Amino acid sequence: MRCQNLISIVIPVYNGVEYLHNTLLSAVRQTYNNIEIIIVDDGSEEDIESLVKSFDDNRIMYYRLSHKNADSARNFGINISKGMYIAMLDSDDIWESNHLCDCMELLLKEGADGLYGSLILYNKFTKENKIFYVRSPKEYENMIDYLLLTGYGAQTSTLFMKSETAKDILWDENMTNNDDYDFVVRYCKKYKMIPKTTPTVTYTLKNRTTCDFISCIYFIEKYREEIKSDIYFFYHKNMLQFAKRINAKDEILTHYKKEILRYKELISFKDYI
Repeated sequence: MRCQNLISIVIPVYNGVEYLHNTLLSAVRQTYNNIEIIIVDDGSEEDIESLVKSFDDNRIMYYRLSHKNADSARNFGINISKGMYIAMLDSDDIWESNHLCDCMELLLKEGADGLYGSLILYNKFTKENKIFYVRSPKEYENMIDYLLLTGYGAQTSTLFMKSETAKDILWDENMTNNDDYDFVVRYCKKYKMIPKTTPTVTYTLKNRTTCDFISCIYFIEKYREEIKSDIYFFYHKNMLQFAKRINAKDEILTHYKKEILRYKELISFKDYI
């Protein structure tokens, strides 16, 4: 593919130097080389700048902000970007070398504004890879129902889109969980976003021991009226189980129990007792 149009790669980072090195390697080694790589440091306590400088690549730009959150860093990077297209990349994910070429070809072929993609899930404990394949929402599904049902349909590092659309939508800086879902739901209401079924992004599965449940609840409240009852029930049942597993506060457990009871006719006898 001729690399005519500049692609801006936006990488927010907060600490995690040991992951960022491989992430940056995967960005600079893209077969599509007309790129700018925007590293936005969200007030890290680790020396991110020295790692960035060690690459000695004039396509990489480094910016340091006061610590807020990843979405603030993402929005900063998106707003200063110069590319015609924007590719999101989290600082602990890895791209295959053909990722940007694949994204550009698919977007142009389908005449879409943006895409989300399938994912290679790497379990660092078992050293195994599994693939999660994305799809389009079915005729009777809206995007939020699809995302809540599948759980992995909008991973940040798979997102690729026209620059003007990303600058129009931006990320909700009030969120630290479900922010990728929120971005994609809002994006799909205004622009054409399609699935990229060929996986070219690797996400490392980690044991989750914390969660910003307030963000999760905030997200659901934004779209409550759009979520089908069975999906709403399914999501809250899973969140209750997760909250119990990581010993969340009683008020969080109470919230999820209450929301499950909105559709108590869907509760199985086993779950009820």
